[in-house]
Amino acid sequence: MKRNLLYSLLMLFVVSFSSNAQVSMIGPGASGAWDVDVNLTSTDGVIWTLDNFIMPGGEFKFRLDNAWSVNWGATTFPSGTGTQDGPNIPGIAGTYNVTFNQSTGEYNFSGGAPIPTVKLVGTAVTSVDGLLLATADAENYYINNATLVDGTAQFDVDATVYGGDTFPGGVVSDASLFIPVVGGEYSSVTLNIATGEYTFTAAPIFQIISITGSGATGWGNDTDLTTTDGINYTLSGLTLTTGEIKFRQGNDWAVNWGDSAWPTGVATQGGPNIPCVAGTYSVTFNRETGAYNFFFPIVSITGSATGGWGDGFDFDLTTEDGVAYSRLGFTLVEGECKFREGNSWTVNWGGADWPTGVATLSGANIPSVPGTYDIDFNKVTGAYNFSPSLSNVSFNNGNFKVYPNPSQNVWNVASANEAITAIQIVDVLGKTVLTVAPQATSAVVDGTSLNSGIYFARIATATGTSTIKLVRN
Repeated sequence: MKRNLLYSLLMLFVVSFSSNAQVSMIGPGASGAWDVDVNLTSTDGVIWTLDNFIMPGGEFKFRLDNAWSVNWGATTFPSGTGTQDGPNIPGIAGTYNVTFNQSTGEYNFSGGAPIPTVKLVGTAVTSVDGLLLATADAENYYINNATLVDGTAQFDVDATVYGGDTFPGGVVSDASLFIPVVGGEYSSVTLNIATGEYTFTAAPIFQIISITGSGATGWGNDTDLTTTDGINYTLSGLTLTTGEIKFRQGNDWAVNWGDSAWPTGVATQGGPNIPCVAGTYSVTFNRETGAYNFFFPIVSITGSATGGWGDGFDFDLTTEDGVAYSRLGFTLVEGECKFREGNSWTVNWGGADWPTGVATLSGANIPSVPGTYDIDFNKVTGAYNFSPSLSNVSFNNGNFKVYPNPSQNVWNVASANEAITAIQIVDVLGKTVLTVAPQATSAVVDGTSLNSGIYFARIATATGTSTIKLVRN
């Protein structure tokens, strides 16, 4: 009898768990668009499936609860292991039976036409196993951002090797030929297995732009910025001390830029040192115009506890140093939340603890308790704290009297001239433990059911609210 009861309770838990989660596929390669989900089904909340799925082909991802807060991606198809916030998966058109393991991220698309596996191999490739190429149509294969060394290369198609004798492009023939590769960075390597055409596209060579100075890591010690076009350079998480800095090219003084303005300005060739103020900044610099900007990255809080996930539901925190961020008197509802940078999911932080904890990059959603909080978040350490809001606290508020305080049983609350519409008692975790609505100028709050400790009374009238600290002995 006990065994049957336990089994029934277990099955009830499984059904309940499954019904509260949803794994889906989204993207042009799955649903045809990035705003339409194709839902999978599950009987245990772990293994999700979809049979006879007609895939249009293209990039897609798996995600949880039709939201981007938890999503999985990878670079391989028809099988692989998705990681949180991983790259888009290159899907190939066909009809498949789909399985996805929510715990491990493993996925598999079976039943479609065979998809050749293509690798770049040879002495020009530093990986012993070769470099795996991706495809979206089982014909055109590619790999992006490949680093190669001087040597030779061939393409391995399902364990059959094909080579060529020209570089950086040509047509593969047979295993007797070797492509003479020049070492370097390549933005893409492609192969069409139908025609045999291949290309090695060298990555553009951009000038190195760096920041140096007493306000950075010392004069002559360079911190390099990044660029995608050789004109606009950026850097995130630059920690400066109060001092002076300059931009320079090629980690050398032959070409350098400076100005007298902070935190924004237009630097000129050989200009003066830029005065800087201590903090952790994001930086932009235009190599052609000299325009620069040092600014604190935006850090916001978003989630179902703030009213919705992502765009349109970001609430920015404030900072004076780019490290410690805060927001006072912010109201959360029941749900979950995360911190993110730049109102984007590229950099986000989460943790499993409440009301304090240490958030990690792409960590779990933070479970929240409804209430109004003062929020603190450290962008460097990830430490966060949600404390009951004290922005309106008045411990000796002339409009209200609370006595005795501390108290062993009850508190008497009296208003000087307005009727009290509501009194909400909140514990130090932000949880509402008691509510009364006296609609009178005085009220008695019975705290005999509460544990000893510190509480906060939010007292509301028709014209405003006030918060008073309470102590129960």
